Amino acid sequence: MIVDGRRLWIDSHIHVRGWSEDGQSPRDFSVDDIMRVMDADLARLVWIISYSFPGIRAITADPARGIPWANEGQLGLVQEAPSGRVFGSIAVHPAALEESLEAIELYAGEHGFVQVGEVLGYSMGFELDSQAMVKIARKAGEFGVPVQCHVSTAGQQDGEQMRQTISLARMAPEAQIIAAHAIGGRNSYTHITAAQVYFEMGGRNLWLEIRDFNTREWVRAAVERLGAERLIVGTDWIARGQPPFPPYGILFPHESADENPYPCTVASLESFLRESGCGDQDISRIAAENSIALFGLQGRVPAAS
Repeated sequence: MIVDGRRLWIDSHIHVRGWSEDGQSPRDFSVDDIMRVMDADLARLVWIISYSFPGIRAITADPARGIPWANEGQLGLVQEAPSGRVFGSIAVHPAALEESLEAIELYAGEHGFVQVGEVLGYSMGFELDSQAMVKIARKAGEFGVPVQCHVSTAGQQDGEQMRQTISLARMAPEAQIIAAHAIGGRNSYTHITAAQVYFEMGGRNLWLEIRDFNTREWVRAAVERLGAERLIVGTDWIARGQPPFPPYGILFPHESADENPYPCTVASLESFLRESGCGDQDISRIAAENSIALFGLQGRVPAAS
């Protein structure tokens, strides 16, 4: 999709802290610092942002208190950003089920947040397919917002987090489930195969993020075996430290453009899609069309020409 001569590129997996790095004071940078990163690219960037390290620490330490605190910080970012450029993702934790359900009602229902997550079972000590998570996923389904579940890129060679993610999708078929950064790490083939089996068994509520677009063989396998309509952008970009922040397109977990093995631009990521065998239609789907449909962004992002 092209908007005003620019590629529309929607990234569902962006981490921006809503508070100071140590979590002890208000946010110590402005939304303008974020917009400088977004506007530096020739593409028309749209981001879906979730909490970062201060929120992770707060929720892990005390889920019932950390959830509203983290979400409040994200709301400030979304409200200050230009319309149609930055959308919010809702923090939840199954150990604070009541607070999680209330957060979905408030932030999806009243503030227009478009996603739940990132759900970090691996680091917060819970399983993604617990009964409480099923209730969270079903509540998200009521409000039409997908649930973004972390799946390991390298740390679990047995693919356990992907198994739990697909189990959650199966247990809550009315929900939409995203396997976060499923494509790009050493587990990519495991994730692709698991998703393929789920689809062949009739599952229709699972989407996979591409994090490392330069892993062409894995991107190619995902497109060929799953279809471009099941893939979205999820680079795991993080607003690290203090501004100026790293450029968009940087390969996780690098922190500066000097470390990156290719130019930090959407054009680079698009070129990797083409080298993976994607044509114009596939690229438009992965870059924007799938996300517009999945996150309900019709009329909320610039119209394409």
